[in-house]
Amino acid sequence: MTNATPQLITALDVPTRKEAEALVEQIDDRGVFFKIGYQLIYGDDGLGLAKALKAAGKKVFCDVKLLDIPNTVEKGVAGLVDLGADIVTIHAEPHCMAAAKRAAEGSKTKLMGVTVMTSLDDEDLKASGYAYGVRDLVERRAKQAAGEGIDGVICSAHEIELVKQASGGKLMAVTPGIRPAGSATDDQKRILTPTQAIETGADHLVVGRPIYRADDPYAAAGGVNDEICMANEKITNFRAADKSDAEALSAIEENAALVFKQLGGAFSQIDLSALTPSFYEEAIAQNQIIWLVELRGEPIGFLRAKPIDDLLYCAELSVLKHHHGKGLGEKLINHFVQFAQNEGFSGVAGITFKNVPWNGPYYLRQGFEYWNDDQIGSELKAITTGDPELALSKAGERVVFGKRF
Repeated sequence: MTNATPQLITALDVPTRKEAEALVEQIDDRGVFFKIGYQLIYGDDGLGLAKALKAAGKKVFCDVKLLDIPNTVEKGVAGLVDLGADIVTIHAEPHCMAAAKRAAEGSKTKLMGVTVMTSLDDEDLKASGYAYGVRDLVERRAKQAAGEGIDGVICSAHEIELVKQASGGKLMAVTPGIRPAGSATDDQKRILTPTQAIETGADHLVVGRPIYRADDPYAAAGGVNDEICMANEKITNFRAADKSDAEALSAIEENAALVFKQLGGAFSQIDLSALTPSFYEEAIAQNQIIWLVELRGEPIGFLRAKPIDDLLYCAELSVLKHHHGKGLGEKLINHFVQFAQNEGFSGVAGITFKNVPWNGPYYLRQGFEYWNDDQIGSELKAITTGDPELALSKAGERVVFGKRF
């Protein structure tokens, strides 16, 4: 099986829902994230397909490119938020982005502003009456998107670095116009290969014709997935954190906690204020183990561990929100487990929310199991009944997970 990743968004640019469903079935486990655009939304039951994909556990990118008066944009985005869309596109114009932001507030739906279509170049913009060339207009819209607080932009792979610089690294970059080596360019004018795009800083790649027109869409999707994973390996570094990383660790934890607040209810009341830079400095001084993952030299995630009983205990695992879906958490977990085995621990364990999808179910998929009180030692049992755990348990059921070697 290939390394399927939600960084690949497969465009379902086919005329009918029936054809789209057949394509999803062909791609099988090599498809995690799918784009539904104008052709299906206006030509067939695209929104019904989006609901079905969500029910099947897939991610959905509604490429609607909304641009209208604020009230209309706000209502349109609200409807797609209710549908469960993971990404919604709007044009990166200030009034449009502000309206969309109001509609998506508190939800898990990410908003992506369209900067300049990848089918356009400087001459096309000039012919349309713009006073800016492609790069100047992309930079302007990236700054506006960051100012409005939306999640990211749609941009050519050639403008990724510009977007990251203009937004101070705040924006995700979703990149169409991706063509594996040897593919036809079709009507795209600003294209890169998957490897080039990932190495440049793309967070998601939108690939359509090279997959859905392929003789074997399953193999084509697998090839792109594998290329993404290999490119990520080249730009990812793992190392032990030291006291100079304390501020970065605190910032990662604060950002990662936002996904819990989006769950609403009691989760919005979780207090993580104790996890300050001084907290991490003290943890490192106490010889707790913190593995830091860097992407292009930028700290983006970590796992904090310490020995308890005869186990290595995972006290914390956090990855910056806009780097979720890149397999970084799994890599940190694998490193943690391998270290524990090499150092002679009898197993590993942690505590998590049982019913939060990226907590309990995630660890079960990584090969862990839930333990009851009879399976844990006195030190771990003391943690489960301590004040921090009791506070967290008010938001949702907590459970011990682990594996023995």
